Amino acid sequence: MNNALKPLRDRRGDRVVSGEVSRGKLGRAAAAVGGRLRSAQKRHAVNKALVSQSMEFHHINTEMGYTYHSSAVIDDGSAPHRPVDPVRVYEPRTKPGHPLPHAFVEREGERLPLGNLAHNGRFLVLAGEQGQAWVEAARAIAAQTGIPINRGHSRSARQRLHRRTRCMDRNREINPTGAILVRPDRYIAYRSLTTVDDPAAALRDALAQVLSTAPG
Repeated sequence: MNNALKPLRDRRGDRVVSGEVSRGKLGRAAAAVGGRLRSAQKRHAVNKALVSQSMEFHHINTEMGYTYHSSAVIDDGSAPHRPVDPVRVYEPRTKPGHPLPHAFVEREGERLPLGNLAHNGRFLVLAGEQGQAWVEAARAIAAQTGIPINRGHSRSARQRLHRRTRCMDRNREINPTGAILVRPDRYIAYRSLTTVDDPAAALRDALAQVLSTAPG
């Protein structure tokens, strides 16, 4: 047979006929494309399965958004919070009965989580920028009763409690003259959206109710 009529082969051994790659190479190319398609289908199936299990994988509100009512929580009369998703979406709030929202603050040059100010049996009174009356009232009550109370307000020169992020601005829900009282377990016990005539009396009454020391 004339060798010139035999099929040519490229360096990989694939048969070349009239300048076209033979079925061997096309078959492998088709298999590779099919493999990629199957891989894409598998990825889609996995992603679909993950989405279907989002209730199990993303239950942030169940872990961080637990709220409750008790005698150690003073309701401020605001409407109950209705979460957009009771399991998966955590929405920080300062309504009494809710956990203290997370934020980073700075105190005397030290950057720390806001929740660190309410711990080891210490209460926290956190006021707005113009809430110095709440801070002074908390200081006086702590001195008179021995109840450990950390206190501060935004831009407080004396306490040097400054916000390092905008988180608390978005989530505090009080105006510059208001304040919140946080229990040592970092749950909001009392909230005043604005100033009151007698901040000291309001804090004393709230603490008495939380600590079950109120008369009667």
